[in-house]
Amino acid sequence: MGKAKKSEKVIYFCDGKKCCKYNKEIKDCLKDLVKDNGLKEKVAIEKMKCQGMCKQAPVLCIHKNECVGKVSTKDAKKLFEKHIA
Repeated sequence: MGKAKKSEKVIYFCDGKKCCKYNKEIKDCLKDLVKDNGLKEKVAIEKMKCQGMCKQAPVLCIHKNECVGKVSTKDAKKLFEKHIA
């Protein structure tokens, strides 16, 4: 996984070829949620190497606890609520 700065929580995005095509909207959504909740110092958003889950693109992992594929912005918001907020 990517090298994270010292944060309490980390959201990792797969940086493989296929995931890169689909993860921009979800990444922007989570960045906005982190900012809007005043968590920029506590939550990092990092890239990770391809996870080999290309058929599940886009893939993200929340603090190495839960990896999810085929993530939509609605899913991203639910994951944020469950693991971050």
